[in-house]
Amino acid sequence: MGTLSGNAIKNTYQGLLKTSDAAALTSSLKVIEDGTGVDSALSLSTAAVKVETLEINTVANGSSSTVLVWDSSTKSVSKRPLPIFDPVTTTVSGSPNPVVTIADSANNSTAITFSGGTGLDVTSSGNTITFAQTAATRNTITGAVTLTAADSHKIHLLDANAINGDTITLPTCANGLYFKFLFITTKGTEFNIATANAGTSGTVDRFIGKVVVQSTTDDQIAVQRVTNTGNSYDNDTLSLDGDSATSGGLEGDVIEIYGCTISSVATWVVDARLTTANANPSSIAVIGAA
Repeated sequence: MGTLSGNAIKNTYQGLLKTSDAAALTSSLKVIEDGTGVDSALSLSTAAVKVETLEINTVANGSSSTVLVWDSSTKSVSKRPLPIFDPVTTTVSGSPNPVVTIADSANNSTAITFSGGTGLDVTSSGNTITFAQTAATRNTITGAVTLTAADSHKIHLLDANAINGDTITLPTCANGLYFKFLFITTKGTEFNIATANAGTSGTVDRFIGKVVVQSTTDDQIAVQRVTNTGNSYDNDTLSLDGDSATSGGLEGDVIEIYGCTISSVATWVVDARLTTANANPSSIAVIGAA
């Protein structure tokens, strides 16, 4: 360190520090500058110290759980506990639809519930949560029945021999509803799958989609395709007959029906794969009016 001893002021004042106004410190911060008026990064008052940039060469290791934090708004430095030192516990409870609870040492907790849904089961054992596909529920239909939204996503087994001309009625069409029908018996008597308001005039539920009918005796195939464009609301019924030239419905045949909204209209979209004992299927009319 240099000394001022024996040096004239005119030769050393440049290295002396002073307030920017060369006056005494007050309660307001003043920039500290050298003898030539060059500002330093330090400002002082009788109550505070301000540093534009602070460099620390060496920091000793410590075990304290408190850290210094800087507030960018107030420019102040304060201390607070390190959150990483707070112990956290996690517990899993309940099955099905288990709940994971996360709690800190102050008993503040958050609970997260894992819920199953259509086609999905969620269970727990100990700390293990298992997600599994739900086995499809089967429902055998043997006569006239009105299905509900709760019957959605089930496999409905059609005992055509027992249904024998009756009507299966769908619930009011809604987005996300899905019905799968599988023929398990055959009968040469027509039966129907109808919308909830079949036979009603006006803007009502309707069917659109595709029906493929193949002959079991002559490998002939015919297709019915009903589109959304210009579709009549009269298309509210599916007519099924195992030996008809214009329909079908034998063991193993499948009909899938999806509920959706098209152009603000509740619409059932049909995908039907049918067979018929008739040798020459043609002019397929499975989708039609009641």
